[in-house]
Amino acid sequence: MVRNGKNSRYYRERQLKIRIALMIGIMITMILCMVFSIRAFADTGIDRAEELPSKQYRSIMIYCNDTVESIAEENMTCGYSSVSRMADEIRNINHLSPDVSLIPGNYLVIPYYDI
Repeated sequence: MVRNGKNSRYYRERQLKIRIALMIGIMITMILCMVFSIRAFADTGIDRAEELPSKQYRSIMIYCNDTVESIAEENMTCGYSSVSRMADEIRNINHLSPDVSLIPGNYLVIPYYDI
């Protein structure tokens, strides 16, 4: 009988040690997750209000008599130095050759800079 009492005590102590080890492991894992999920922000010297614009894309419908140049002129933003550069980018994005005529009712993807 004494032997069973020692075995059960040993078993309970072992189970307690296992539970403590698991709790410590879970706590360490949670702490590591919190530490590595914190984002580091580098100081770039640029104010949030003065950030550079980001390039975005949108889809527009082609109307009668539209050309790539006219669409570029209507939708030109500060990120382009000339209408022809924007027109070239519109052609590249939409896989258009310079001599293609646009079909009214179709859509084009055009770039713009979000300020």
